[in-house]
Amino acid sequence: MNLGDSNLKYVNTSRPQLVHSDSKQSVTASDDYYSLTSEASSSDDHNTIRRYETPPMRMRSADASRDALQSEAKQSEATIPTIRPIKHKDPADEDLEKATTSGQHKIKRKSTSSSSSESETTIMRRPIDEVSPPTPGVDDTPYIQFAIDQLTRDEEVVGPRHENLGSEASYPVDRIVPDQGLGYYDQRLQGQRPDPERRRQYSPPPESVLIPTEPTTETFRYPKLNFVPRPLRVASLAVLILCCLFMIAGLLFCAIYPTNHSGLWVYDGVGTGRYFVFQYLPTLLASLIIIWVLIIQSATFRVFPFITLAHERVSMNSAVLHDSALFPANYLLPNMSFFRHQEPLLGLCSITFWLALFTIPLQASLFQSRYYLPEGVWRWTAAQPVAWTLFVLYLLLAVMLVLLLARFATRQTGLKWDPVCLADILSLFHRANFLSDFERSEIEGSPLRYFPAKHLRLGYWMTSNHTNEAFYGIGEENIPVRRYSLERGKMRAVTDLSTFDLEGQRPRESSTFDALQRDIHTPDIRYRWLPWFLKDGFVVAWIIIALVLMIAFVVVSFVNNAVKLGFLPMLPAPTTSQGFSPADFLYSFVPALIGTILFLVWQPIDTSFRALQPFANLANPRGCSADNSLLLDYTSRLPIEVTLKAAVDGHYKVAWISFISLLAITLPVLAGGVFTAQFVIDVQSVRMAADMPGYYALVVFVVIYALSFLIIWPGRKRELPHDINTVGRLISFFYESPLLSDAAFREPRSKIDLQTKLIGPLRGEKASPKYAFGVFMGQDGREHLGIDRLERPGSGEMLITTGMKR
Repeated sequence: MNLGDSNLKYVNTSRPQLVHSDSKQSVTASDDYYSLTSEASSSDDHNTIRRYETPPMRMRSADASRDALQSEAKQSEATIPTIRPIKHKDPADEDLEKATTSGQHKIKRKSTSSSSSESETTIMRRPIDEVSPPTPGVDDTPYIQFAIDQLTRDEEVVGPRHENLGSEASYPVDRIVPDQGLGYYDQRLQGQRPDPERRRQYSPPPESVLIPTEPTTETFRYPKLNFVPRPLRVASLAVLILCCLFMIAGLLFCAIYPTNHSGLWVYDGVGTGRYFVFQYLPTLLASLIIIWVLIIQSATFRVFPFITLAHERVSMNSAVLHDSALFPANYLLPNMSFFRHQEPLLGLCSITFWLALFTIPLQASLFQSRYYLPEGVWRWTAAQPVAWTLFVLYLLLAVMLVLLLARFATRQTGLKWDPVCLADILSLFHRANFLSDFERSEIEGSPLRYFPAKHLRLGYWMTSNHTNEAFYGIGEENIPVRRYSLERGKMRAVTDLSTFDLEGQRPRESSTFDALQRDIHTPDIRYRWLPWFLKDGFVVAWIIIALVLMIAFVVVSFVNNAVKLGFLPMLPAPTTSQGFSPADFLYSFVPALIGTILFLVWQPIDTSFRALQPFANLANPRGCSADNSLLLDYTSRLPIEVTLKAAVDGHYKVAWISFISLLAITLPVLAGGVFTAQFVIDVQSVRMAADMPGYYALVVFVVIYALSFLIIWPGRKRELPHDINTVGRLISFFYESPLLSDAAFREPRSKIDLQTKLIGPLRGEKASPKYAFGVFMGQDGREHLGIDRLERPGSGEMLITTGMKR
């Protein structure tokens, strides 16, 4: 077939899409379908095209089939259309041709009621001189045959459409014809008839599934999956264990030495250097250990879901994505979630860390003054019950830290680097094959109700079709991988045929889909969630409570010089032979306990603002860069470190709140050491007197702490459709995002590699992309609510909802 000057510009290499029709007429061989342009050609002035008519499907015997084939062969000249070569038009004339064509094309259809109904299409065309003449002596049959085969292949893949089709039924035209070099069939089979049984036994190639693998050699591309966050490494835990051992040794000395000697040191009054050593320093040291413990606990929470997915012994572990918190939400009560996920060691560590919080008020009440006879001097001594209680707590803490060290030093974590930001988590799901479970999860409030139990795995994978190349991520074993197709230059996730409208070539709309499209555009859904303690009503309550208590504290402290002159202890003040004074213990332990509670109350506020800051930046209608959103890692940074970084980045609210979380540790330190029982000569009675310099400092810090509640208003930009405390809740904002297909998240070799790809400009772009949180067009061709690039070529900008709530 000579195409003359035709120039084939586009070749569709995607998989054929099948469109089923109830009509018996076949449009697969129509002349206007196979024209290389939008117009067909014919040497006839009326251009009458007779379409191929699919014969009725019915049971036939072998003889009848041969007769029918011979009969149909005689009619082939009338039933099979002739494909004429079409002269291609100059692209410069396309606009003129479209305008002219729209007025010239007229279509007529007529039907008959015969057993083999026919249709006739009459098309008015351009003058014949615009079309190249047909090339004589060239058989067009192989081209027709090849096209028919491609468009009727669905019956070989999924079977015939009629269940009663006889075993002898086959395609009505012999396929073995010269193919003019098309490679349609093997030339060695020429002269042989196709075997219908072979066609009927054809099955599609097996789907590619994920298969776990372990690279045999460690390389830069396939490193060992044994990364441990810095707070959980051997060096960090060993130093903390050493601190606990020093504390235990000191407690043993303080508990044993006074029993054989007259106390520890001579008491020289209030506000002296010795007073600081015995009243403030022990509590300060205990507070530093507690801060260290909280950092370790935060790192454990952050990596626990991924560690669980990396170990095969936990079956049906998908729940860890949805109910294992990425950071502690409550420090006032022990966390028992580790026991639910078959991690008793981490569960015991969590309980021990919670018990260790009591070391702060206990250290504040450890040392008290006692009058020793016959020397007749006041000396500092240790309260024996308090000292031994602290000894047990620190010994238990040291033991659990040793077990925790062994836990992370001897077992792989499944991590390449510390998952501290959104980009780190997203890179683990770029080839996940279970993301369809997350449908509608971006707007659902319940994290577990819609997710089936599965066995997931974090590690290296390969696909059944590519067993020579491994990749890293989270997936489900022996489940088909997520497939993509190229549509109009964009990657598109292949939708399950059960949810796809083949005739309309779009996802089939359902009531669930309609509800999703309505909800993602609703401000009430978009701005629905905040941590309960940051909602408007609670914030107002915290401000009122903080201000009222602050005013009461200041008034009681300075009216009539009540603190300076001292007050009656209301309990026995003398120190026993065990070094225990009920009055001193009460006015040291209780104030320090209140200060510890205030310190712990502020920690969830600090953690929430750190975690919500990336989403606050993404809510900007102008978008934000990757280093201020996807790569922002405030939740994993040390207290003073996050304060400095947030201040440099211009996130002043986060900087101040993080600063207060560290400053609040001074409250139990000062409150636990400021009061002591003193014999006042002027009134000849024992009173609780205060170290006034320490008390003034305590008042200043209390005022700063209370006024800081005025700035914890989260603002509308931090409101989200649901919580972000689990991996699953974060992935609900990504599961259909085109970010999953971006080159930046495709096999990053290291954290530096990921950062470089995200911060630098993409290929073909002058500036680095901007990211935002809003309504975007997902990989399934539907709108979704979540995170994506603010603007993509061919897709326009995201829709960022900023309207007021109803």
